[in-house]
Amino acid sequence: MHRGKVVFMNTRHVTFVVTSPGRVGAGEINKVAALARGLGAQLELFHCAYNARATPAGHFGLPTAEEDIHALIERRREQLEPMAQRLRAQGLAVRISVRWDYPVHEGIVRHVLRRRPALLIAQSSRRTRAARLMLTQTDYKLIETCPCPVLLIKTASAYATPLILAAVDPARSHGKPSSLDDGILSAAARMRAATQGTLHVLHAGASWEEAIRKRPDLQDLPAAVQEDIRGAWWNGIREQVSALARRHAVTDDCVEVIEGEAAELVPRVAHSHSAAIVALGAVSRSALGRALIGHTAERVLDALECDVLIVKPADFRTPVSRESTHRVVQDTAQVPGNPAS
Repeated sequence: MHRGKVVFMNTRHVTFVVTSPGRVGAGEINKVAALARGLGAQLELFHCAYNARATPAGHFGLPTAEEDIHALIERRREQLEPMAQRLRAQGLAVRISVRWDYPVHEGIVRHVLRRRPALLIAQSSRRTRAARLMLTQTDYKLIETCPCPVLLIKTASAYATPLILAAVDPARSHGKPSSLDDGILSAAARMRAATQGTLHVLHAGASWEEAIRKRPDLQDLPAAVQEDIRGAWWNGIREQVSALARRHAVTDDCVEVIEGEAAELVPRVAHSHSAAIVALGAVSRSALGRALIGHTAERVLDALECDVLIVKPADFRTPVSRESTHRVVQDTAQVPGNPAS
């Protein structure tokens, strides 16, 4: 059952998921700080803590287990404090939150439902350069279940007047709602403003050959007629994309419509334009639907060499329950000047 419909992108609060406290690079920290500053948002450093050794079978809920859990939560908070102090020295309002929960992606989503951030920023826990470009299982679970926009950091490179590429699909392939493209462009435009970058719109559509395979009535038409229909078909798609872009103050010279498989073309265009962020839409699917298209989605995301902004439809409801089976009496969250809560 889907739960937790929440309206986002209207708050001044950004959450940065810290996978390993004390092991975040300076590049990632500076990038997150610049985004929070550009968005005019309070920044929250969040860590989802869990250690199965603290709760062996039959011991969860016992006083000794609770004490071990709270000791671990406090250690993690202390490990986040130097990063928070560094960011506060830059003039940012920074909050630290640590929660005991499992699995990690559900703990993150539950925290999103509690705090309602405008944006969730996450980085992969893999540390080698090659592996860092590959998304983790937790990343994919966040793409699938997190209700607010998710920025997945794949590089430590700073945003220096970055190009943001919004991939849209006015043909609404794979059952995407028509409002999703507007949501993608709205979120991408906020990132453009926050980073003082530029915004380009891309639509990579199925080939004409694929289109006529789905329309047997077109296959028997004379070649000249087919060519006329093809031209009208692509002109219609270009006009749809241009109209969408104009609604978000993107001029025609920053719009690109190309024919071919999105799985191949989106990463290729992003690379050719040296895009810093690619904004994509994601919808909730059945287990069967994920099995059929998941491999293509993973190929697109892993092929991208830049950061990725994932946007959900406005009516998205996360399947993650608000209540955790690993809840403890008190977790740790701290704001400068306020007691832990």
